[in-house]
Amino acid sequence: MIGNRFSAAAETYDRHARPQLALAQSVVSMLPEIYPEQILEFGPGTGQLTRLLTQRFPEVPVDAVDVAEKMIEHSREHFSKFPQINWIVGDAQTYRSGDRYPLIVSSSALHWVSNLRKTCENIFQCLEPGGYFSLGMMLEGTLKELHNLRREIAPEKTPAITLPTYEETKDALKAAGFTLERRKHSEEEIIYDDAKAFMKAIHEQGVTGGKVSAGNAPLNRAELSQLIVDYQEMHASDGGVAATYETATFLLTKS
Repeated sequence: MIGNRFSAAAETYDRHARPQLALAQSVVSMLPEIYPEQILEFGPGTGQLTRLLTQRFPEVPVDAVDVAEKMIEHSREHFSKFPQINWIVGDAQTYRSGDRYPLIVSSSALHWVSNLRKTCENIFQCLEPGGYFSLGMMLEGTLKELHNLRREIAPEKTPAITLPTYEETKDALKAAGFTLERRKHSEEEIIYDDAKAFMKAIHEQGVTGGKVSAGNAPLNRAELSQLIVDYQEMHASDGGVAATYETATFLLTKS
């Protein structure tokens, strides 16, 4: 399950989460000049976006909802000096509070949900009329080099599910009722020291073993060794090996 996988990565996630930090920064930069009375964050993980929110909106209460219990425990401990943050174990597809929020944010989280449209519809109901939803998503092209190699080495073990596309994400948001105010869509290459360091990095982010990384059986030792060798050879770049991250940031409103 997603919650268990990211719970296991709670202590190691931030070591390798450069793409996720950049996306969190994009989510905050997308916001208009507002100072909300309360904020709801879905999928805070280790608190990269949460920390940026405390800098932008000092003392504003934040309800931080994550499906991974150990991520919540980790963040509650590391953010103990921020009493305005309320850490909650919950699912973005179903979570409801007694209040509606003027600002909802999420970064590097909703691309993992099993039903994106249902999740967007639930978030729409959590937002007050005239409120803002700033969303950062990893998209289908993320780690495409790795996925293409895996299909060549072990086609029978290819994951059946992929991250959402840009168009699928826009359609889900529109179907939920959101009005799109701003958007940013980009691809970026991240350089890792070598293929082994890259594989370790994504493993410690909780990326491997999920619905878009694990097939109907894990790679065996020989297949994994071949994957590392081929990745090093095919995707060498200045200073290491390259991996692509496709992302999108949206600013949305509820009319």
